[in-house]
Amino acid sequence: MMSQKKTKADQQVKNNRVKTIQKERWIHRLGYGAAAVVLAALVVWFSVAVYKNVEAGSASATTTTEMDMTAVSDYLNGIN
Repeated sequence: MMSQKKTKADQQVKNNRVKTIQKERWIHRLGYGAAAVVLAALVVWFSVAVYKNVEAGSASATTTTEMDMTAVSDYLNGIN
């Protein structure tokens, strides 16, 4: 009697193996899909942040610095 229960249980496992494998594959695919969505969201967020920083930097005023180079020119002319 005990071996008959065991045999029936094994037969049910064998009959449900295809469904079990399909369910496991579906779960794996959902995991990969969720990971892809999270990765895409991070890439978009990073890109937007970089874009905003570049735009903010280009809007600032440019500073022009002038320097008197006569002393350097006189020195270089004195070497020749």
